Amino acid sequence: MLFGLDDFRYTRERKMIKKIRRFFELVQKRQLWSLLYMRICLYKLREIRGHFSLLFHKLLYHNFSVGKNVRCWGKIIVGMSEDSFITLGNNIRMASDNKRSGIALFSHCKFRTFANGKIVIGNNAELSGVSITSRKKIVIGDGAMLGPNTIIVDSDFHKFWPPEERALGAGFEEDREVIIGKQVYVGMNSIILKGVNIGNHSIVAAGSVVSGVFPADVVIAGNPARVVGKRP
Repeated sequence: MLFGLDDFRYTRERKMIKKIRRFFELVQKRQLWSLLYMRICLYKLREIRGHFSLLFHKLLYHNFSVGKNVRCWGKIIVGMSEDSFITLGNNIRMASDNKRSGIALFSHCKFRTFANGKIVIGNNAELSGVSITSRKKIVIGDGAMLGPNTIIVDSDFHKFWPPEERALGAGFEEDREVIIGKQVYVGMNSIILKGVNIGNHSIVAAGSVVSGVFPADVVIAGNPARVVGKRP
């Protein structure tokens, strides 16, 4: 009788051990599938799409230049006038797909020029769902990082006054160059307006609306943005 009870307990324990092992096997398999999903669906397929998007726009626009080892996840949007140019430096990284980004993107990376507009992005820059529109000149320094949904413009694109001229009045005379220095970090959802000049190594806090000139090695925040401290 005792032998039978012990045997029953032993069999039940073995079944429990098998169930536990099976559970961990399933967990491992789920980890494997999730890893494959991340690497293939979220990364590799979108990088392939980005590669062909860059190639397409290089063939479409003679004044669209792309440096070496530029990687892009997701398609980009490019629109250019005949007398403008866009230059992307070497080793640039662009997240241009909502599923690829760790934070929600409202748009693919977008580069748009009008008239004689110029967009120059330095080496080793990183962009995520950024929109850059130029009618004069916008320069992004080497190693700069532009967070998700950053918008950069060098023009108002319409006259402010008088009201009857807003629709057709281009207001070219009010355009101002934008210069973002080397290794500047721009936080997500920030807006960089015409005439902005940000010194090297400065940090722009998320959600800032930036207008004016700022020195190097400072922290900029607010709407309107102002210097709130020195860079750490």
